[in-house]
Amino acid sequence: MTPADFGGRSAYEVLSVPFDADTATLKSAWRRAARRTHPDYGGDAAEFRLVSYAWELVGTPESRREYDRGFSAGGGSSHGRPGSTVPPRSGAGTRTAGPASGPAFSTRSGRGRSTSRGSEGDRNGAGTITYVPPLEDEMVLDLARSSQQIHGAPRKRGILPAGHRLVREARTIRTLQNHVLGSLPASRLVTGLHLTFGRLNSGAIDHVVLCGDRLAVIGSMQVPEGVYRWDGAEMWRGDRRLSPPSLAPAMVALQRAFPDCSVGGFILVLGPDENPHAPVIQLERTRSVLDSDAGFLTDPPANALQFSRDVKMFLGTGPLSGTVDRRLLARLLGAMY
Repeated sequence: MTPADFGGRSAYEVLSVPFDADTATLKSAWRRAARRTHPDYGGDAAEFRLVSYAWELVGTPESRREYDRGFSAGGGSSHGRPGSTVPPRSGAGTRTAGPASGPAFSTRSGRGRSTSRGSEGDRNGAGTITYVPPLEDEMVLDLARSSQQIHGAPRKRGILPAGHRLVREARTIRTLQNHVLGSLPASRLVTGLHLTFGRLNSGAIDHVVLCGDRLAVIGSMQVPEGVYRWDGAEMWRGDRRLSPPSLAPAMVALQRAFPDCSVGGFILVLGPDENPHAPVIQLERTRSVLDSDAGFLTDPPANALQFSRDVKMFLGTGPLSGTVDRRLLARLLGAMY
């Protein structure tokens, strides 16, 4: 989804607020619009997606400044002014990683009927979504964020340059969006977490996917074109060793913080292009995983195709794979940095 889908309206007009509305007014308007348009309350699903996307574009000071700058650069006028018909420039406000030519991704919203007893919900071709507690209980988490499938975006950490990491994280999100989330409508992707539980420190966690009572911790690495082998603990290209990122601290911290969840670890290996079959990784288990953090991984590092299959198998075979636990989701969102 892009601002062009607003049909000439600005994000402010979609939310029915003036362009100079303060934060409190903007948030109140978003909540009213989300409730009015949500399919579970008799609204239109397409309009609800537009409302959710408009909120993502202007819902935080940072995203709002980016959206405003994009519009000003494209049309030279303030969007949302009465009578304004100049739409934002193509791509304005779309979250991207790295340079302007880097990959972009959009927010996908779940479509399910609220229920706390497992009663029948909306069927969107991929199964039934059950919300626990039901969507009517907004004290746990607001309706829009409960229904949204993708939360957060790649962003800078600290003062060091991070262009390469941001592009890699954006590619990871796009892989999950295209090959995992659509098959599991109750799954929720959260990007950019940091969790402290007692003396345990998770460090920066790139991505977590929640689906029912299962948590998939996602790491990634980008490698040059070629054929690789996995010895059970390290990846090799010829005699060159490539160590995958360690997911152990994140997995231990999440398992302690969410003891009722099953936590899995997965690493996506990205090649230089968008080919989901590359790189080729040969499995040669010649080394014990007990002497490395690789022992925490649920499956070996894999290219986009195999990685997506592994993650879907882990998340989709859980007994609650059709359930969005809003309390767990709220806790994960609260851990975003």
